[in-house]
Amino acid sequence: MEKGVGSAFYAVEKNLKRTTFVMASGVEKSFAHLHEQANAIAKEIVRQTGIKDILNAVLTADEAARIYRESYLYDREEIFFAEINRKEEPYFKRMLSRFFRYYLCDAIVNGAVAKKSRERTLEELIPLICGELAEMPKTKEKTVAFLRNGQAMRAFESFAKPLGGVSAVYESNFPSACEAVYTNHATYAIIPIFSTSDGRLNSFYRQIEKYELSIVMTCEVDSDDGENTTTFALVYKDRLYIEAEGEPLYECKINLDDLNMLADIADAAAYFGAELYSAESLPMAFSGRNNTIALIFGLKNANLGGFFAYLALEYPQTATVGIYTKLISGAKNDYSWN
Repeated sequence: MEKGVGSAFYAVEKNLKRTTFVMASGVEKSFAHLHEQANAIAKEIVRQTGIKDILNAVLTADEAARIYRESYLYDREEIFFAEINRKEEPYFKRMLSRFFRYYLCDAIVNGAVAKKSRERTLEELIPLICGELAEMPKTKEKTVAFLRNGQAMRAFESFAKPLGGVSAVYESNFPSACEAVYTNHATYAIIPIFSTSDGRLNSFYRQIEKYELSIVMTCEVDSDDGENTTTFALVYKDRLYIEAEGEPLYECKINLDDLNMLADIADAAAYFGAELYSAESLPMAFSGRNNTIALIFGLKNANLGGFFAYLALEYPQTATVGIYTKLISGAKNDYSWN
């Protein structure tokens, strides 16, 4: 098939490149206008909320999402395609709007208004997203409750070093381990929350909610036969963030009006440098609503301000499960990693 200079393919490719350059020029002009719009929205959020730090305002004030929705008008504008391509218009508009909204959310918290604010670490952001962090337990004897079996014991070994000086307390089952933390008979508990064979273990998440516990760290442990991997969570009665050798994860639940929105969120994660690790639909019996999705994101390389601002402005119904460290398998430590 002839594709050299003078062929029909060469001419089409040349024309497509020329059209792409023209499109890029138009999009770059849109960037400038989006920056202007972002600054105007940011100023209005600061004015109406009375919170001078724009990222703080976006993450903590309910009015921020309302102001954003009322101010972003692109979705209401018409895109005029010729009749022959009219059926492409809704999809094209949705894809372009998706990207513009990513760019806009980032510019709101990282633009000119945000220059008055200092950049924050993840630990500093957690109170704005999840609520205030508790202090580390100060008791001399710190204990970890769990059901005694091979996998749970290896999980305990993984959690032991970053916790520093803990002892094991064996319970008859995992719910009893959670109850031991709730009643102050143990400092922490270890419970399974995910397996490669069964997915998200909702019954154990119910125990976390029942006893008002928070996930502090997780680790993965292979089964004895190597055919299954279970994720274990270390849980505590308050929110803690323990820095350890691993990757910070953000876990949340979002109720979606349209499941197509999941594609928006997955693309947003990629745009902001986060990694979508898991997306599972929750049963009605657990969530109480249809189309509730449990999501886990890796935050190691994420633009934290932009990513969390996007979720706060676009999906204010997001319910945070927690921000915690997933211990890395194979990390060089003098205790067992699985």
